[in-house]
Amino acid sequence: MNLRRLAFVSAAMLVSFASPSITQTSEALVVAVSRNDSVLSGGIGTGSNAAPGKINLEILAYVSADGQWKSHPCAQNYTKACEKFARDYLGKSQTYTVISADGRGATITSAPTALDECYDYTTTGSYAGAAIRATTIATDAPDFFSPGQPATQLPEEEARIVLRQLKSLIPARLDSIEKLRTYKVQLERHDFFVIQRAFRDYALDPRYDTGQGSLKFIFGIAALEQGQLHILYWKKNIEDANEQVLATIHLKTGRDFLVTTISDPESQTFHVYGIRGGKLSLVYSGGGSSC
Repeated sequence: MNLRRLAFVSAAMLVSFASPSITQTSEALVVAVSRNDSVLSGGIGTGSNAAPGKINLEILAYVSADGQWKSHPCAQNYTKACEKFARDYLGKSQTYTVISADGRGATITSAPTALDECYDYTTTGSYAGAAIRATTIATDAPDFFSPGQPATQLPEEEARIVLRQLKSLIPARLDSIEKLRTYKVQLERHDFFVIQRAFRDYALDPRYDTGQGSLKFIFGIAALEQGQLHILYWKKNIEDANEQVLATIHLKTGRDFLVTTISDPESQTFHVYGIRGGKLSLVYSGGGSSC
């Protein structure tokens, strides 16, 4: 097996889609969901999972039918609009539908929450209708979305092929290949490899020092071109910035997005990666909490 065989299609291919059933001005509220307590919060947490049927969730942002992202009123800004949003929306129980692969179709009911001094509005909830294993994305407008290609963790043999080439490209930045996850992600017919080592990937393994983080936090995105990997993004802060994949989502209008969350000792935020001008781009950064 070689790297070329790992690609689904040429990265040069793009297809345009259109859907007459959704207006271009409509917006859906997107919500991040996790069963692991180290994902949706500043700091690290314990790395343990909630019981089946229970989850942590946090509103992320609005996305329009044509793929434009916009912050909600309480995204790190305590304003009059945020006060109203906190009172009228966050302070009430809400219902969402899972739109990503992990638990697709499940119904989530959130517990009411209130802003704290760090603008944190992560809350808890329950789900039913499908099993959620780890992390996923939900929304209040499921009709905007359809199933797309999920972020798929590569089998160990295939992951080693990718990691060996990455190790030769960036020997100083890839400390080891221990506890690294390698995902295959397809966004609008473009193929990418995501390399991740987040706290939850090794938190409960007694062989590693989870107190001081003996393993560094790794997150990078690479693309395959003519059989060779090219690094498109590599996170510089390997000490504190704990970036990790949440899920991919697919709009009916044809747009695909990779959603991640980044936490450090004092804050938590979201990144959304998509295709702009035929290239991988960071299309949204925001939300979360900050002290």
